[in-house]
Amino acid sequence: MIPILSIPYEYRHLPIGGGGYVTGFQFHPTDPRVMYCRTDIGGVYRFDYDRQQWISLIDHVSHEDLREACPISLALDPRDPGRLYIVSGLWNPDGNALLTISDNDGETFRRVELPVYAHGNLHGRGAGERLVVDCHDSSVLWFATQKDGLWVSRDEGSTWTPVDAMPETACTMVARQGKLLLVGTEGIACRKDDYRGNSLYASYDGGKTFAPVPQPAYETVEGSKLHGLVAQRCSFDGKYLYVSFSANGPKSQNVERGYTCDSGDCSCGRIARYALLPDSLGMPEDITPEYGNWGFSAIDARHGLLITATIHRQDGDAIYVSDDQGQSWRKVLHGLHTGCMDFRLSYMKPCYNGGKNLIHWLTDVKMDPHRPGTAWFNTGTGTFRTRNLQEETVVWQDWCDGMEETVHINVHAPASGRVQVLDMIGDLGGFAFTDVDKHCDNSFDDAEGNRYITCLSCDWPDADPDHIAVTARGNWTGRTKGGLIVSRDGAKTWTRLAMPMGLGDELDALLTKISGVNTNAGWVALSANGSTYMWALPERIALHTRYLLVSHDAGATFQRSQVLDLNGKPAEGLMKPIADRCLPHVFYGFGEAGQLYVSTDGGDTFRQRVAPAGFPEANFGLVDCADQTEIRAAAGQPGDLYIATGAGGLWKLHYDAASDALTGTRLTPEGDQVFCVGLGLGCPGGDYASQPKALYFNGSIGGTYGFYRSFDECATCQKLNTDRQMFGRIHSIDGDKRVFGRFFIATGSTGLLYGVEK
Repeated sequence: MIPILSIPYEYRHLPIGGGGYVTGFQFHPTDPRVMYCRTDIGGVYRFDYDRQQWISLIDHVSHEDLREACPISLALDPRDPGRLYIVSGLWNPDGNALLTISDNDGETFRRVELPVYAHGNLHGRGAGERLVVDCHDSSVLWFATQKDGLWVSRDEGSTWTPVDAMPETACTMVARQGKLLLVGTEGIACRKDDYRGNSLYASYDGGKTFAPVPQPAYETVEGSKLHGLVAQRCSFDGKYLYVSFSANGPKSQNVERGYTCDSGDCSCGRIARYALLPDSLGMPEDITPEYGNWGFSAIDARHGLLITATIHRQDGDAIYVSDDQGQSWRKVLHGLHTGCMDFRLSYMKPCYNGGKNLIHWLTDVKMDPHRPGTAWFNTGTGTFRTRNLQEETVVWQDWCDGMEETVHINVHAPASGRVQVLDMIGDLGGFAFTDVDKHCDNSFDDAEGNRYITCLSCDWPDADPDHIAVTARGNWTGRTKGGLIVSRDGAKTWTRLAMPMGLGDELDALLTKISGVNTNAGWVALSANGSTYMWALPERIALHTRYLLVSHDAGATFQRSQVLDLNGKPAEGLMKPIADRCLPHVFYGFGEAGQLYVSTDGGDTFRQRVAPAGFPEANFGLVDCADQTEIRAAAGQPGDLYIATGAGGLWKLHYDAASDALTGTRLTPEGDQVFCVGLGLGCPGGDYASQPKALYFNGSIGGTYGFYRSFDECATCQKLNTDRQMFGRIHSIDGDKRVFGRFFIATGSTGLLYGVEK
């Protein structure tokens, strides 16, 4: 067992701001200090009104159990402002949902395993709340699940039973008002061919019986794979119930389960108003602001006002306000021509988004019940607020302070050069931090200011750190094309390399696909002198050996690289290339089952080598969030590589060029797990390249998960975190090579962080 010493560390965010999908808001009905929002992969945030910023409630969530990072619903107790319920879960067909309960505003939680399925990042995550505290009895909770029907708890969430009278199993929301128990569904149980059944049900006897609620008329939309309206959200004003509906559009990404509001395309949206009668609902009145082939998801009624928003409107989403309960409407936001978008964050500005408003995935808009004139709406990029809702020109600002729920795929800390941190990030492309405490300008864009999105990998030669190559997706507007982008000035400007067409029909087809919208561009490795580029093209997330390209003129031209197995025959499988940071002619390859390859001719040919005894059969050939390994080549140490293999622990490989021999040592004991690894400055005031490196990694050492560092290749280790410094899903780690003791954590749950000794 490795001797371990705990070292106090503090963690701060490298600021991005927002950047991810916020799926809903909740205000407490009586306490003006209580407001929460839920996100798709970033957990739940509480808004601190004194500091005017969001506070994450998932810093305690460990890489070992990530369910809390994906909330599907949250509920507040109207009688106890400190009580918070959250249901969350992951995309695992066999995994159960998790209910977490807090009595102190989300500071601490207790956990209840639920006997149902939940996942906060499935289509439909932007629908209304599926969990509600009963308005008559705070010990009673109702949960409208995604595929297991309606459930009820009568002991504050400790135990649960199904409500057998509910005819549908796939639900979108639940609400309780007076005698009314309202459940929104996907209308699948009564589906007939390509037409869903009724999607709204009401009970007036506490869930003993349910009856379908009449819905607005639906107009068939040509090309849609599943027709019919889905109830998305609802709101009450004492006199009326308001329900938003939408239908799948022809381009919906997912219709199997009937979701509409965030499946990529909507059509035939409707807003319906129902009179609240003592024991029933009136017939629906269609109060839709404008008709068109788009959906409506958001709806909220407060203080005599009604607010709603479109979703997937073709000419940009719009927000409407009614002062007369839906009889008439005024448009308060539409594109950049109605209302005012006052962007505070650089990357959100129209100049980096094709000259358009970046608002998308707008599935919730709510008025603050305690602050007249204040309203919030969600997007796929964070939260926005206005404080002058009833004025002639409504001004909206992004307000994501403290909200860091972006997905960071890889992080790199160069030892020198203009850039301190290179950040490969989902959806937003990449950021080059020259100051770890300041927001970046939009740095990964073309000459016209159009941003690239979802950059997976980057590399640079240590002798010329301003020479950076990046694999980037093209953006949604088509104004940037995916592929290999290169900077020669430390990420100030970028040039997209010409696609190397003509190397075969299969490669041409793949390169054409990569040139399109939002398609992975693969993996890049640069030789130590910067002249040779290795480009592993992906088939979605897999780096096949048959798609490996090499350029010996810094990307001007490419040719196919050959990968041979132990028998000298073409290797069939996956492989990720890594450059030696000292030897320009040496590259390494890592396969899908622990295979190891070496190229000694500058990447023209890779030959498989016998792996060291015990080297794990980890899959190194994946990219994006599917990659569960990390490989670091050491500067100043020819042939040295450090590899986090997951369950196989942390390894050091050494290639001796003189003898052409590859050897390896497991640095962590059998049974220990290591998921990510980075290299940093080995001693205060030292030189990174010429001296031994500090190893920073996350994993389970001696049965305890955490962040660790070692100065002696794991003969001893230091633990750098507490139980409240876990930060969810971890994709990549790197050490600072200029500042001793600092290291960087790229998460898939709570942004990009750095840690420093207290």
